[in-house]
Amino acid sequence: MAREADLVQNAAGRRVPTIVNGAQQVPYLGIGKHRPEGRRHAPAIRSCSDYPPGGDKRVASLEEALKRCGLRDGMVISTHHHLRDGDRVALLAL
Repeated sequence: MAREADLVQNAAGRRVPTIVNGAQQVPYLGIGKHRPEGRRHAPAIRSCSDYPPGGDKRVASLEEALKRCGLRDGMVISTHHHLRDGDRVALLAL
């Protein structure tokens, strides 16, 4: 069990240990305060602070979305499987 000296107060006001099962832990810092770093077998870890404050990630056009998504040479654009058989989305993406 953690000793009293190993406890810190998190943003929720609770005293929590800094080390759990031998691994260093980051106490809760509050909404949008913690920025995870690194990768977990895929693209970089995202957090809510990477997006607009209102949470609205929509853009005005498909062209703008494709510019913002970071599409590079050799990548593939795909659509949901129900958007087949002449759907206009495929033509807009070309």
